Amino acid sequence: MLSYLTIAKYLNGIRCFKRLWYEENIPETAAPTSLSQQRLFDQRAEVKNHAYHQFPDGLHITTENSEIAVQETENAMRRGERCLFEAAFRLNRTFVRCDIIQKDKNGWRIIEIRASKRVKKEYYLSLALLKHVLDEQNISVSATQLLLLNGECVYPELSNLFVIEDVTDTVSLIQKNVRYDLQSFEMILNREVAPNVLIGKNLCNLPHVCPFKARCWEAVPKNSVFTIPRIRDPEATALAENGIFHLPDLPTDFPLTPTQNIYVNSVLNNKPTINSSAIRQELAKLRYPIHFLDFEADRPAIPMFEGFTPYQEFPFQYSCHVLHPNGELTHHEYLHTNPTDPSLPLAKSLLSHISDRGSVVVYNAIFERGILKQLAESFPEYAPALQSIANRLWDQMVLLRKHYEHPDFCGSRSLKAVLPVLVPQLSYKHLDIQEGADAPAAWNLMLNTNSESEKQTWIKHLQAYCKMDTLAMVEIHSVLLAS
Repeated sequence: MLSYLTIAKYLNGIRCFKRLWYEENIPETAAPTSLSQQRLFDQRAEVKNHAYHQFPDGLHITTENSEIAVQETENAMRRGERCLFEAAFRLNRTFVRCDIIQKDKNGWRIIEIRASKRVKKEYYLSLALLKHVLDEQNISVSATQLLLLNGECVYPELSNLFVIEDVTDTVSLIQKNVRYDLQSFEMILNREVAPNVLIGKNLCNLPHVCPFKARCWEAVPKNSVFTIPRIRDPEATALAENGIFHLPDLPTDFPLTPTQNIYVNSVLNNKPTINSSAIRQELAKLRYPIHFLDFEADRPAIPMFEGFTPYQEFPFQYSCHVLHPNGELTHHEYLHTNPTDPSLPLAKSLLSHISDRGSVVVYNAIFERGILKQLAESFPEYAPALQSIANRLWDQMVLLRKHYEHPDFCGSRSLKAVLPVLVPQLSYKHLDIQEGADAPAAWNLMLNTNSESEKQTWIKHLQAYCKMDTLAMVEIHSVLLAS
């Protein structure tokens, strides 16, 4: 028996028929939920809980059983309740829950809560499905609205954390497609085999990597038309549509930029393309002591500290390896381990370990420069020293992007792609945290656990990950010096 079509499955079906089919028929093959993904789920739940407090007369339909939830919703509406949370409705095989429905003089307002400061297309689609289901059951819908985070809200005053965005007109226009979509999805779900859907960089990776991507991409070669640097998805997808995945099959008249051409030739010749002269010129700009710096930062949906706004970013950790002129390598680090604002103690620690001279090597300077700028604005007394660090940033990733191509980079210059190629003896694989996006999730788990042993375990994981990032830059630097 088919399970219900939920809002999440509806949105996934609009994006990709194959994903919808996989979720229904082989959900066990999906990639496991990452720490960063779970952090998003937890933040959404936290935002919802805050939003519910804006409606003190609301009745929460808490049961997870779909049939019981529908019956409880019907009973509550029948006896005159005027505001419901998680109200449940079923239409054939479609089962939906409204974050909030509120009775007014014209009917019921559907209010969806979103942990975002701006409206996104999928929010319209969700509301269109909800309105369709309620319309089909002759429930009068007076408005469809979004409860969004207010970018002007400043902690600790959270009374204005949310703003209401009325999207009734747009949702009404979109709703006409819902019936057709549901019919299409019904046919898809009844198929015995998965539908044939063409893969694509945007389709399979945005806004998040599809949990079934590995299954759909298993026949795609390591270096493919999708790994050509900065290739646009329509171009790559058009090539794939014609059966062209391997770079040797690329049409000779296919337009490539100079950078793309270097990558393709490197793969076809199966050897790296290294501009040693340019690399030496860039490395000659570095001044000792050379600091290899990396931050980890969080950006919670609901602000946590004085003066912060929703999704304002702040650093909670750094690692810094310092290479001295005599070849000595020292390491310094800071990890904030209590639920207070880490900004000031981190800044003080940083300034005590980065001297007022010498280069500061980072990997993707945009991020580190942004963190330093924010710290300087927050603490004017330390602004000159922090600005000095920002002025001395030197981006290792830019050098590699411009002057070092290797077939095994697979078109990427992420640290995780470069390190195993240039420094095979170092690896993130043995670490419990392997992606930067997972670090803030781990930090929050560390802060919120009641177990001291678990807290210490998370501390060790976080320190090991951040230290690996800067050690990786040190070792890559050594390889570049020898190139």
